[in-house]
Amino acid sequence: MPISHRWRIVLATGAALGAAAAHGYEVFKQEDFTATANLKTLAGFRHGENINFGLGAVRGFGSLVSTGELSRNDLEMAIKPGLSFEYALSNATLYGGGTAVAAITTLDGELSGQFARSGDHAIAVDAAYLGWRNPWLDVSYGAHEFALGDGFIVGDGNFNQGHDNGQYWTGAFTAWRNTGVVKVNTKPVRADLFWLRTDGDLGDSRVAGINLENSVTERFGQLGLLYFKVYDDNGLNGFAGARVTGVRGQDLHWPTLPALNVYGEYVQQRGEVSRTGQKLDANAWYGEMSYQFKDLPWTPRVYYRYAYFSGDDPKTPAFEEYRAMFFTIFRRDWDTWYQGEVGGEFFLFNENQRTQMVKLKVFPNARWAYGLWYFHHALATEQYFGLPTHATEWANEVNISAEFFPDDRLYWYAGCAFATPGAAAREVYGDANQWVLQTFISYNFY
Repeated sequence: MPISHRWRIVLATGAALGAAAAHGYEVFKQEDFTATANLKTLAGFRHGENINFGLGAVRGFGSLVSTGELSRNDLEMAIKPGLSFEYALSNATLYGGGTAVAAITTLDGELSGQFARSGDHAIAVDAAYLGWRNPWLDVSYGAHEFALGDGFIVGDGNFNQGHDNGQYWTGAFTAWRNTGVVKVNTKPVRADLFWLRTDGDLGDSRVAGINLENSVTERFGQLGLLYFKVYDDNGLNGFAGARVTGVRGQDLHWPTLPALNVYGEYVQQRGEVSRTGQKLDANAWYGEMSYQFKDLPWTPRVYYRYAYFSGDDPKTPAFEEYRAMFFTIFRRDWDTWYQGEVGGEFFLFNENQRTQMVKLKVFPNARWAYGLWYFHHALATEQYFGLPTHATEWANEVNISAEFFPDDRLYWYAGCAFATPGAAAREVYGDANQWVLQTFISYNFY
């Protein structure tokens, strides 16, 4: 696929699932001051059969008590108005903005029973921020989005768990609860100094760190270094005390072989778990390669990825289970970083996990894309969130999708997911094959 088409897909889908689109309706302009409004709508419908591999929907997050519902329908809807402004100063710009979300979950509620229940609704501010920037420095404060790389560990400060967010799957809330970010946009290396605070779903965690990456990416791609510390939380998630170091490569390529792209990241978690006093000794990494056959009809691109997230060994005094922390959705595609519309959405959240992915995407034109995924999921150690198992094989999963993005405003997706449980999943849940049919639509009115 020509590079312009590839980035059009990334931008269209990223705008659909992330923040309000950068374009908007100019509501006021006077000399150096401009105010812009936008409105985004999101809706997602899912139907599930043999939920939780035949156990049925459960009675809440972390529960294995079934409601007896093997089949469920979930409809989630949200509207997201936004307002932003810019004021031109001498050699700089003062800017700010905000968004609000009104969201609701209807029909039977979120399919697995863990997250949003039928009738859950929310009306709340998502983003509210103020900033100042010039060509090499950008300083901002407030609730807004912030992500590093493809959101493998720093991507989203709101898990959209449901009860206080009104929805789960549509991911309507995208801002961190609070931030202070300094971006130093120099060449050849740029930097981010950040302080972040999550919502309650992620333990009201307070994070401080630094990111370094090359700023000229056209020739070879981008390399990045990351360090942060979680220095406080509400004690529920146990992130406080973690020191995190990471190195990543994004869109790595060779000028003479532009059809080949490589992504990868390695993250190490050390320190002491404040909640338990245990030493933290965990790590995660992934490697992904893709190749596009530009001379074939529909310019197919094939992908392979291996992702590993360490699990805890109860026989050792240290805590070795990698915590996925603040990963996000759809930085590059539906599989970053919910890996599979069954395995990634309901069971495995990038902790104690080994997943292989093979993917094929074809692009008949600049407005359509079709995708086929295969995932092999396994546990890294013989336990599932502390529950002992006698095996590590979790599931084999196939996803199919169609995507339509005629312009920067409309994005539509339809998909089907099918998963067969492995030995470990049969121990915890059931032995039935699980199906999910789903569709999602987003439209930016301005």
